[in-house]
Amino acid sequence: MSFCYSGLAWVLFWKGSEVMVDIWDSSIPWIKAPIKRFLASLTSIVIFVFVVVWGLDLFFDMIVFGKSWTETIKATGAPYWSTLWVTLGINVFMHGRGFLLSWRQSAIDNEKLKTEQVASQYNSLKNQVNPHFLFNSLNVLSTLVYDNQDKAVEFIRKLSQVYRYVLESKDEEVVPIEEEMGFVRNFAFLQKIRFGDNLRIDIGEIKSERYVPPLAIQILVENAIKHNVVSEKDPLTVKVDFEEETCTIWNNLKEKKVKDSTGIGLNNLIERYQYLTEKKVQVNKGEEYFEVKLPLLTVDK
Repeated sequence: MSFCYSGLAWVLFWKGSEVMVDIWDSSIPWIKAPIKRFLASLTSIVIFVFVVVWGLDLFFDMIVFGKSWTETIKATGAPYWSTLWVTLGINVFMHGRGFLLSWRQSAIDNEKLKTEQVASQYNSLKNQVNPHFLFNSLNVLSTLVYDNQDKAVEFIRKLSQVYRYVLESKDEEVVPIEEEMGFVRNFAFLQKIRFGDNLRIDIGEIKSERYVPPLAIQILVENAIKHNVVSEKDPLTVKVDFEEETCTIWNNLKEKKVKDSTGIGLNNLIERYQYLTEKKVQVNKGEEYFEVKLPLLTVDK
């Protein structure tokens, strides 16, 4: 009978510890709140052992051996402290394993983010320096040189600032929203010169001092221009609006086929947000519009 008791106790302690680790991993991860997690684990271990030991003692003494309630209460709890140390050892192993796995996954996620961020920035830079972009920019510039020299100088300045921002933000996980929007305005200026009145980009007032991943808003504005018809017959409107905690990028929809699209822009952005915050990127597509809502981030200093 003692074998049954020990075997059942071992299964309950081992499996119970596994369940507790899973619960705490999902609610209080080691990486985000180690002290809180340690205290929660320690408290749950003590309570769990107490409940299991007393539950087993009551079951075996009263149901199996037929002892009275008084006899059971007197005998129950004696092995509690020795059992606590055994279970504590099991839990130290399980929670230590959970901590190491969390740390390892965090390191993997961090490297993945860096790789994806570099890929995204390289993609953006590549898009800015590809032959089509340079060809269009030089065509516009050559026209401006003859027609409006002051505007040509402004065009060159904006173009250089576009390149500069991409290069300077390549090592940053997040940037102030003001910096990102300065980049977006420069990018919008170049596109407006190219498309004229066929393209309208409305940028609202920034309502909070928050952060976004670098190139986040620009990628969405660029995607709107890239994936939709921009013509006198079908003009394109892109709106960038701000709330306290979100930025909404909206455009009317007149889709076209894009041969050289990599298809990673929006997906890459969503994955970067998944690493940085629990807040979700919202994507809404209607028959006549496409809209993305980006969470604006805070940074602990």
